[in-house]
Amino acid sequence: MATKNTPDDRALDLAAFRYRVIADAIEAQHEAITEVVASAAARAHLNPRGELERVSERTLWRWLAAYREGGLSALMPVPPKSAGLCRAIAPEILEAAMALRRENHQRSTKTILDILVRTQRIRRGEVARSTLDRYLDRAGLSRRRLHRLGEKTFSRIETTAPFELVVGDFHHGPYVRATAEELRRAILCAFIDHYSRYVPEGRYYLHEDFAALRFGFRRLLVAYGLADKLYVDRGPSYQASRFHAACDALDIRLIHSKAYVSEGRGVVERFNRTVKEQFESEVRSREEPLTLEELNAYFEAWLAERYHRDPHSETGEPPGERFHRDARLRAAPDLAQVDELLRLRERRTVHRKWSTVEVGTIRYQVDPALRGRRVNVLYDPFAPEYVLIVFDGRVIERAFPQKPGQTPPLSSAPETQGPRTDYLQLLRADFEKRAQAELSALRLRPAAASLELPLADLIALLARCRAAPLSDAECSETAAFWRKMRPIDPDHARLALEATTRRQGTALHLRVYLDALQAHLRRARTKGKKKS
Repeated sequence: MATKNTPDDRALDLAAFRYRVIADAIEAQHEAITEVVASAAARAHLNPRGELERVSERTLWRWLAAYREGGLSALMPVPPKSAGLCRAIAPEILEAAMALRRENHQRSTKTILDILVRTQRIRRGEVARSTLDRYLDRAGLSRRRLHRLGEKTFSRIETTAPFELVVGDFHHGPYVRATAEELRRAILCAFIDHYSRYVPEGRYYLHEDFAALRFGFRRLLVAYGLADKLYVDRGPSYQASRFHAACDALDIRLIHSKAYVSEGRGVVERFNRTVKEQFESEVRSREEPLTLEELNAYFEAWLAERYHRDPHSETGEPPGERFHRDARLRAAPDLAQVDELLRLRERRTVHRKWSTVEVGTIRYQVDPALRGRRVNVLYDPFAPEYVLIVFDGRVIERAFPQKPGQTPPLSSAPETQGPRTDYLQLLRADFEKRAQAELSALRLRPAAASLELPLADLIALLARCRAAPLSDAECSETAAFWRKMRPIDPDHARLALEATTRRQGTALHLRVYLDALQAHLRRARTKGKKKS
C-alpha cells in the first residue's frame, strides 16, 4: 500500500498540552486576552510527562499566535534548526520591547525603539524597525494582530445554519443488564446541533473512553458530513491526542469549554435534562433492567417519535423540521481517511520467530523485515479485520490476522545481478600474494646458476610419492604451490621428496609432501642468504 505520513504521538501530546494551556486565551477577546495569558502564566500546568510546568507569558503569546495561523499542527515541536528567535536582537531587549507593546497596544514600533534608546538599553540605529516588527509579529504582538483579535464575547452563542456548531457531551444514564448477574451504568455519548437542537448522533455505551467517542464521532461524520466547529468539555476522551489530530486534519475547529463551567455547554446540558426527565425516568420505572441493545433501540425510537417532533422551547420549531429545512451540510470525508485518523494506537514489538504483533487476543502477520522491531499498531476495536503497521513515522502495511496453521513467511532475498562472486578463490589468491610478498621481503632467492623445476616435473615427482596419478584438485593445489614458491631448484625438490618418502613412506596425503618440500626450500634459501 502507499506510504503515508502519520503524526508522532509525542508531538501530538505536546501540541495538545500547549492547546490546553492557551485554550482560554483562544476564546477570549481583545483586552481580556492579556489577562487570560497572565493568569495562565501564573499557575503550573500538568505536562505530558506528568510534571507540573510553568510557562512564561512570552511563550504563551507565541503559542497563541502559532495556533491562530496554523492550528494544532503549528503547536508541534519544530526541529532545532528552526530555533533562534533572538538571533538579531538580544533576548532581554526583545523582552523589554514586548513589555512596552503590551502596556499599550497602540504604541508604534518607532516609539518603542525611541523608549529603548532613551532608557539607554540600546544605541540609536542598533536595531532596525523592520527587524523588531518581524519579531513582534512572531510573538503575536504586532498591532495588526492585536487589532484583529475580535470584540467582546457575548454570553449567548448565535448560529445561523445547521452544523455551524455541534456540541458533544457524555451523560451518565440508567443501569443496564451487562450479563445475567451484573448491572452496569450506561453512558450516553450525544452530539447536538446548536442551530436546530437536532441530535444527529446519540448512543449509550458501557464506557466513557476514546473507543466510545470514536464510534459515535465516526457515525456522525459518515451520516451527516463535517461540522464547522465542535464544542466539548475537557473530559479525558475529548482531550485524546488522536481525536484532536483527527479534528485538525478534517478541518473541524475543536473548542474546549472552560473547566467547571457548564453554562458554556447549556444546549447539551439542557438536552441531557430532557433525556433524564422524559426518557430515562421511563426506563428506570420498568420492573426489569434493559440490556444495552434494548436501551439504545428505545432511545432511537424516543428521539425520532418524541424529541425531534416536539417544538423546542428555545427555537419554537421541532428540531427535526428546523434541521432538515435549513441544512446545507459539508460533504462527508473519505471513510478510509476517517478510519485511519480515529484508530487507536498501541506500541508493540514484532515477534522475532513468528513475525506477528498481538492486539487484544488476535495475532496479525507482519512483514518479516520488521522482526524484533518496535512498531505502532493502529487498530479499530470494532473492526478487527486488519490493523495498520506504522514504523519510522510511516504506515508500512496493512496486516491481517494470522490463520491457524499458517507458517511465518520467509524474508525474500534480493536477486543477484551478474556473475556469482567466488569468495574462496579471492581468499586463496590473497594468501598466495601475501606469501610471495613475505618471501620477497626476506630476499630468499635461489642461486642464479640453478635451473627451475617445471610444473609438469613437479607433478610427476609428487605422483611417484603418492604412488598414484594426481587428481584435478591435487593438480590445481600443486600449481598454486609452484606459483608461490617458484623458482624451485630441481635438485632441492628431488632431495626433499626422496627424504620424505624414506622417512614417512609413500601414498600419503599430498599436503604432507608439499609441506615437507616448502620447509626444505625455505631452509636452503635461508642458508644461501646467510653465506652470502
